Amino acid sequence: MAVAEKNILDRVGKYNLSELNIISYQQVDNEPRFIDIKGITLTLSITEDIFSNNIMGSIIVYDTQDIRTLLPITGLERLSFKLNTPGLPGYDMSEKTGVPFQIYKVDSVRKDESNDVGQFYKIFFCSPEMYYNQMATVSRAYSGPIENAVQDIVRQKKYLNSKKPLYVESSATNAKYVIPSLKPYSAINYLSAQTLSGKYSNAGYLFYENSRGFHFRSLGSLLALGGARARPTRWNYMTQITNISDSKKDEVKDIQKRLQTIIRYEIGKPVDAMSNIMDGMYANKLVVHDAFNKTLITHNFNYKDNYEKEFHTETIGAEADIDKMITPVAKLNDTNNFLYENADSKKMVVTETSKVHNDFEFTPSNLTLPKIVSQQAQYKNMNLTILAHGYTMLNAGDIINFTEPLRQPGEKKQDNPYTSGRYMIMAIKHTISVETQSHTMILKCFKDSVRTPYPSEEDGIQVGIEDDINIDIYKEDEKLA
Repeated sequence: MAVAEKNILDRVGKYNLSELNIISYQQVDNEPRFIDIKGITLTLSITEDIFSNNIMGSIIVYDTQDIRTLLPITGLERLSFKLNTPGLPGYDMSEKTGVPFQIYKVDSVRKDESNDVGQFYKIFFCSPEMYYNQMATVSRAYSGPIENAVQDIVRQKKYLNSKKPLYVESSATNAKYVIPSLKPYSAINYLSAQTLSGKYSNAGYLFYENSRGFHFRSLGSLLALGGARARPTRWNYMTQITNISDSKKDEVKDIQKRLQTIIRYEIGKPVDAMSNIMDGMYANKLVVHDAFNKTLITHNFNYKDNYEKEFHTETIGAEADIDKMITPVAKLNDTNNFLYENADSKKMVVTETSKVHNDFEFTPSNLTLPKIVSQQAQYKNMNLTILAHGYTMLNAGDIINFTEPLRQPGEKKQDNPYTSGRYMIMAIKHTISVETQSHTMILKCFKDSVRTPYPSEEDGIQVGIEDDINIDIYKEDEKLA
């Protein structure tokens, strides 16, 4: 294929897989021995996730040369490849211009019943930092901004030894933490939970990898720009098939429309109030025991009060986002309480000690834990799963727009006011089918707010009869005797 053709996106699902090599631990004339496996590859899958520290993937091959034995594949090999949508950025994990993956497992070996020398098997790969993580331990103290500690763990050769870009959000945390013999990722995840954002009212950081590199940042930084305005939408998806013009002058526009059309989708947990109550999303209570000052202090978390201070998926521009919560402002039945006023829904107890370090104090638990508990519960709501045509311009952490019509009779369809709108991509799984020459992807997304505010109701409603009498079962039995 000519270079010019590779850069032209003239059909949906088109991809460039310009390199796919296994690099052996053996050398030939002081050069690494490698083998091109594009010709035996059936499918290639690669996944990135904001809740996973690493990119991971797998390849299914049909092998008639028994490469896994002749090379051999032992778990010391690297996987070098380049993958992208024509004309767009993608994955450069090549030997010369990127950082190759590490092959860590071969599994599911199956003989081809129709060919005595043919076999199917699956090759699993991950970022090399995952290997280094399992072989290293962090046992030391870090003081000052937490991001400095994270950068040290990521870059040091004795820890993760990463050469990839690291995107860092400055924190407001200036503390001293002693890492007690933890794996590098465990150490980073522990520090992430102690970190306060420097620009956003947001607790707890994420540490994850996508095709651009590693990221150490808060959810707020994924939802907004510079602490001042909402992050723009990266891509639009529609559930309805669009009309495609046959005119060649509209060819590029038509490809974009097709890319924006969803193959299949599913919305999980648009409503699950019971889980939200139990998980402490709406409200929770934290009791802090200070062993040094001998005090017990109770902190109540209120979802509504906290919501007004943060950026959300449906925040528009720099406007205050105060009425798009995923629960309406309405009292529960005749309790005369809103859901976010019941702090006893989830109760937590922690112990803190002041004056451990002379010049540094630990991040107070009341500034992190209640928000983190509520935020983690919000991730489970409004989960949108999309099967779409492959597009390497999107990454985990990006904002997309999703349009779903109301499922009602009539020719003119209105958008669903609650499930339509802006979503954040939590995870992407790219799948390349070499046999059909197609690229598809599954997006797992969430939204923490609704585009159109739910109707509010300040007064609780009493329904049903009042039958709150207590009955003595023995006297009741006497009536039946």
